[in-house]
Amino acid sequence: MNPPPKVDRRRLILIVAACLALSVTFFSPRLWLMRHYVPGSFQWDRAHTFLQQCEQPLRRDIEAAMQWRLLPPLVCHALRLPGKTPLALPWLGIIAATAYVAVLFRRRLDDWRFVAGGTLLFATTSAVLVPVGWLGVNDAWVWLGLLAVAFGRAPWATAFACLLCPWVDERFIIGFPLAWLVGRIDRGTGWKWIAALDGLWLLPYAALRLWLQRQDHAASEASQQFLAYHLQQTLLIFPLAPLGWWMGLRAAWLGVAYAAWTTPPGLRLLGASTLVATAGISVVLAADLSRSIAVVVPVVLLGCFEYARRSPASAPRVLLAVGIANLLIPAAHLVYTKIDPINPLPVELLRYLRPA
Repeated sequence: MNPPPKVDRRRLILIVAACLALSVTFFSPRLWLMRHYVPGSFQWDRAHTFLQQCEQPLRRDIEAAMQWRLLPPLVCHALRLPGKTPLALPWLGIIAATAYVAVLFRRRLDDWRFVAGGTLLFATTSAVLVPVGWLGVNDAWVWLGLLAVAFGRAPWATAFACLLCPWVDERFIIGFPLAWLVGRIDRGTGWKWIAALDGLWLLPYAALRLWLQRQDHAASEASQQFLAYHLQQTLLIFPLAPLGWWMGLRAAWLGVAYAAWTTPPGLRLLGASTLVATAGISVVLAADLSRSIAVVVPVVLLGCFEYARRSPASAPRVLLAVGIANLLIPAAHLVYTKIDPINPLPVELLRYLRPA
């Protein structure tokens, strides 16, 4: 039997494009809600605030959750992007993150089935489904940063991600310890205190954020009220966490399970504790359960890579099957106690074209 063809650059681009196209076809955004601003909808709440920030990045009469997510609006403002044009920035993040995932899979096993299966698996998790379905959500840039921390080869990858990504979304800080530990396990270097100094790259953000909060008492008070509100909601939403976590990853949990099973015994307790703490903190600080669990995506990739290392002959077809399975398993957004099923593109096109 002839070996499968190598994944050259053109095939890699085709795989990324095909995986994103399949993801959007099976898990379509609500096109009919995207015609114009709809207050109170998942699709527009963040987008409305984001567009306001792009006009005035430092304005403070916006929702507290967005007040310190300054980098995307600052970029759009500096580029003088007009109207709703800034809403393209999250899509650029989706493409960049998905392409990086494809590159990572090709590095581990240069087989189109392995690359396509892993890329499709990522593209059908909430890491992609949320920024596709909710306008103005820049999550993909954060997941890209965490993947760079875990698997980046460049010596500046971690520093670059730590200096920039917290200003996109604070979820990067929640996910950093887990992504960093995934990198140690993946490289086989284990726990080393000297390597933990990578976290010092987060200090500039912490120092500047603290200084800015002291200068802006209104924003600081709004952030405290926002945190207090979510702490009160934790008891209400915590019983729904398993369902939200399932909806966020679905078949990708197989990668998490395999990574946990194959983690070296000396790091198993630390890895499990960090994973549980990361997921738990995400529940406490954010009510969008299916969205927030994407913070563990580096563990998903770790499991896939470890399986390829141990079983290179079967990994391509197994991972392709898992990616297709995740495409076929129904998904939904779960925010607070509201479940919002994600429909395929034909359904959303009919709703979009249906006369009012």
